[in-house]
Amino acid sequence: MITAMGEKPPTGQRTIAQVLDYLMREIHPKGRDSYSYAEIAELIKERAGEGDPTVSHGTIQAIRTGKVTNPGVDSLRALANFFGVPVSIFFDEAVFDTVESRIREIKDDVDRASAGDELADVLEDKDVRAVAFRLSGLSAKSLRGIKGIVEGFRTAEGLPDVDPGRPGRARRRRS
Repeated sequence: MITAMGEKPPTGQRTIAQVLDYLMREIHPKGRDSYSYAEIAELIKERAGEGDPTVSHGTIQAIRTGKVTNPGVDSLRALANFFGVPVSIFFDEAVFDTVESRIREIKDDVDRASAGDELADVLEDKDVRAVAFRLSGLSAKSLRGIKGIVEGFRTAEGLPDVDPGRPGRARRRRS
């Protein structure tokens, strides 16, 4: 069971503040940092229907930093609704683990889709496509040799290394 901030959690259990911190760090639009407290409060207010709970930016900050150790149910409901998670995430380790696993799966899916999009963009170049097709069937030794040649040309032309673990993603060259 997840505990309130004022209580000492047993080993391995999260506080409400830790859960909110996790949600704020992990759930935000791609390509930007976490939402600010004011953004969250404003978006909750904008999306709230008749009778739906809202929460102020000050309360959000106080919960996240542990100054509010036993937040109201309405505040937690508003935050859970905003992040699209069940309110029980704040109290139930199994729910937290399930949500955490799903967030990881979604991020992995997004990364794979991005890599596929990058590959599709690269393969739109007819010269790249022509070279790629000619590589099919070559031995591993030949492919390593060609890779070395390509890396040499990339260096000569001032292009960054490409991280083989993340297709299309350049990495900084070590000096």
